[in-house]
Amino acid sequence: MTGSGYAAGERFDAWLSDCTERPVFVGYSGGVDSHLVLHELCSRLPPGDVIALHINHGLSPQADDWQAHCAQYCAALGCGFEAHSVAVSAQGEGLEAAARQARYRIFLSRVPPGHSLWLGHHLDDQLETFMLRLLRGSGLTGLSAMSDQTSRQQRLMLRPLLTTSRVSIENRARQLGLHWITDDSNSDVRFDRNFLRQQVLPLIATRWPQYRQTLSRSLGHLDQAAREQQRQLDLELEHRLAHDGALKAVQLDDWSAEQVQALIHRWLYRQNVRSSSEAALQRIVREVVNARVDAQPEVALGDGSVRRFRTALYWVPNPVEPSDSPCAVSEDWQHWPGIGWLRVRRAADEPGRLRGEPAGWRWQLRQGGESLWPAGRSARRDLKRLLQEYRLPPWQRDRVPLLFSGDQLIAVANLAVDLAWQADSGEPGWVVDWQSSKPTGPSRHDNGDD
Repeated sequence: MTGSGYAAGERFDAWLSDCTERPVFVGYSGGVDSHLVLHELCSRLPPGDVIALHINHGLSPQADDWQAHCAQYCAALGCGFEAHSVAVSAQGEGLEAAARQARYRIFLSRVPPGHSLWLGHHLDDQLETFMLRLLRGSGLTGLSAMSDQTSRQQRLMLRPLLTTSRVSIENRARQLGLHWITDDSNSDVRFDRNFLRQQVLPLIATRWPQYRQTLSRSLGHLDQAAREQQRQLDLELEHRLAHDGALKAVQLDDWSAEQVQALIHRWLYRQNVRSSSEAALQRIVREVVNARVDAQPEVALGDGSVRRFRTALYWVPNPVEPSDSPCAVSEDWQHWPGIGWLRVRRAADEPGRLRGEPAGWRWQLRQGGESLWPAGRSARRDLKRLLQEYRLPPWQRDRVPLLFSGDQLIAVANLAVDLAWQADSGEPGWVVDWQSSKPTGPSRHDNGDD
């Protein structure tokens, strides 16, 4: 596809036949590209099967007018419309990156797993991003192209216009009689992207009129090289990932700084962190990986931070203030906001079983002074020292769910059971499960029994 004409209709038809979950969602700014995507989808589906997601960044005096325009157009189409306001700060990686992160937070919160999100990125977006990253000295991963189909946290991200030029999109929109929003700030050449779009690329086109096709071929070559690099990094990560997702940052003396950054970038991507710029990666290597052994370094990144405990790196989401503990102990998973997901299930022969009945058991967080005689140990231990012995990262130690019977601590999450409450050999009992992320699979027993 050269981008010289509009031929995206076949993509909409083919991709919709593969996307069976309804509704489909559209990232809808009201600009010509997202406007065309929304129109194409509503012309192929019952409008009730399409939901437009409009993000109001509040960065323009016209932002509320744009939102009203989008709402009116969706009402005329009969499709769903949701407007979400976000606060955007220019701190860190800049205003454009902050706005993009804010958009995707909303998108991921509103699009259910298994559903699709359709976006209006086009060929000129692709080439402008490539040029900006090239001028900023990005590495292989940063220079490789956006994909027209990607999966993010089990949501399918689709970009049907990615091989279509902006001119072709505008011509198609005029043919259809569409009326779209024009952001006046797009002509402000103080912004790097606008400077490229308004002054640099038109000048390039006077000398190399086929530059879009040429750069697209180069992007294809870079994309192939990036995929091979990612394959190699994934093989390396298989040996370095701990059970909790931490990255073992050892035996890196023979690695260059660029190689370490590429490894961390790939690890963060697999942790669903997409905001790792080269500057951020350099800080992580310098301030976290290379920090002294007894330090507890931290670099803020997106909605969390990268930290190190002992020799491993951890992605730690910004903490949520813990709510009150669940009212009862249950065999079904219960969410304790700020703590994780909990259940106490029946078990016949697993280690660490509790005896008795959970009717009088309750959850509680650390308050200080707790102690436990761990099964298999020779003496009682205070909880502070016990959590250190279990090598629990410091930021988790005040958020460990404790199981009590009356005033007696009987279990520390899934880490330890008090000796007096340990079930005898052959005696059925109860096992505590604790996970930081939402569990998947059967709600009661892992073997599928109900």
